[in-house]
Amino acid sequence: MTYARNTIAAMALISCLSTGANAADAKTGILELTISDTATGLEIPARVRIRDRFGKDHVPPGSAPVPIANDRWFACSGRVRMEIPAGPASVRVERGTEYRPLIQNIDIEPSKTVGCEVKIERWIDMSERGYASGENHLHVPADELSAMLAAEDLDFGTSLSWWNGPKMEISGERGCIYGLKHGNRAISCSVCDAEVEHSWGAVYLIGLRAPIRIASDGRRSNLPFVRIAHDQKALVCYQAGWSREVLTDALLGYVDVVNVCNNNFHRHKYQPRRRYSNLLNVQGFPEYPNTPQGMLEMNWRTYYRLLNCGLRLAAGAGSATGAKTTPVGYNRAYVRAGANPTLSEFLEAWRRGRNFVTNGPMLFLRTGKNQRPGDTIALPSKGGAVSFEATAMSEQPLRSLEIVANGRVVREADIADKQYGAKVTASLVVDEGTWVAARCTEEDQLLSDEQLGRYSKGGSLPEEPCRLRFAHTSPVYVTVGGKGPFVPSSVKQAQAMLEAFELFARKTASAEYLDELLEALPKEIKSARD
Repeated sequence: MTYARNTIAAMALISCLSTGANAADAKTGILELTISDTATGLEIPARVRIRDRFGKDHVPPGSAPVPIANDRWFACSGRVRMEIPAGPASVRVERGTEYRPLIQNIDIEPSKTVGCEVKIERWIDMSERGYASGENHLHVPADELSAMLAAEDLDFGTSLSWWNGPKMEISGERGCIYGLKHGNRAISCSVCDAEVEHSWGAVYLIGLRAPIRIASDGRRSNLPFVRIAHDQKALVCYQAGWSREVLTDALLGYVDVVNVCNNNFHRHKYQPRRRYSNLLNVQGFPEYPNTPQGMLEMNWRTYYRLLNCGLRLAAGAGSATGAKTTPVGYNRAYVRAGANPTLSEFLEAWRRGRNFVTNGPMLFLRTGKNQRPGDTIALPSKGGAVSFEATAMSEQPLRSLEIVANGRVVREADIADKQYGAKVTASLVVDEGTWVAARCTEEDQLLSDEQLGRYSKGGSLPEEPCRLRFAHTSPVYVTVGGKGPFVPSSVKQAQAMLEAFELFARKTASAEYLDELLEALPKEIKSARD
């Protein structure tokens, strides 16, 4: 079904009323901004950018600043009063992925108070569909996080309070989960979280029950850290399928999530990082181009290689806010975790793959018998037919919607220009172990080419403007005679990765840490059975 887009006038109602007031300076005026939901009329938190006629952004004292490239946004509780230079100004308001973004021009009169009421429209309500939202890569202290989480409409937070050290200290009074509050909104946030990030690959340990007491050392692999996290039933999330150690730790059973929607993509920009294509320098591996689509393919295909070895790994999402200039929850996971889930229930449902990840469109996959991502369909040894339906809904124009089986596109939707919803079905004859997922892309047309062109950064870690946004589900797994996926071409690549990883380990690990890794290192990829 195609969903027609509303006009800007229907998206938001702006009322800017000038009233008499004394400003501190005749060349300035006072802006009184309120933000509310069009449907409920209630004030709601949101992320705001207020830019004056000189091109300067204004952040009220005491607000949580949110930089996006050179923009200076802030997390607003729903109401703010501030002094800005008189003259034309612009107000941008965004609230996560479920509300339509708004750009509004206003005029600030000298020595006057301008009351500006912004009503933003929720275009989809994911909680009504049984989903809760969160992500796994935030470098923001927990006590500073509540306003950002509320402004982005996230249900759960995480704070990587340990990033390669120093020693993590958790208050005994508050424990490892903080109940954050912002206005009348309560949000649970795990704070006993860690990121280990050296040349072995970045891994996020979410929902630890106690701090990890071993020291971080770049000469030591990630193995001891992920093993402890696994024993504590934390969610172990790798940055991407291209990370050097992800295959080894996944084969050992220590990895739950691989970020498909990762911090190579930020609001309005992306990181050209084709050097991540083949970090282990395996001969014959593809190199992906430094384009948004190239980086997306790199994320997707390196994830598929792991799934094709019979590994069950949920799709993950993380933004790296705090280390990168992008909003909290720009890359997020929507998880089917039941009604009013706790943080532990949310993380466990994510571990089971009952989710999709996105930085824009919403994506749903189900079978004819209503099995969904994270579920297993057990077929007899002779196999059988399974029907799938994928549905995408978006606030920006869709570019693609596809059903993927064992890394191969088996059905794609016909997408017309300016189409905001799509559906595609596929009936698959399955005679061997198979995973099936859905993926889609959209084109963000909010900004003009000139406006978008400002979101770039040079240097050794460049960033480039980007309109590409996307979503991907975790797989539905189909076993045949008890056997899961085992794709020979991917297994061959993975075997070469294992051998290359051992060479890398021998060059990188110090003598005191090498044996612990070599003793655990899998020597071959074996067919996984359900």
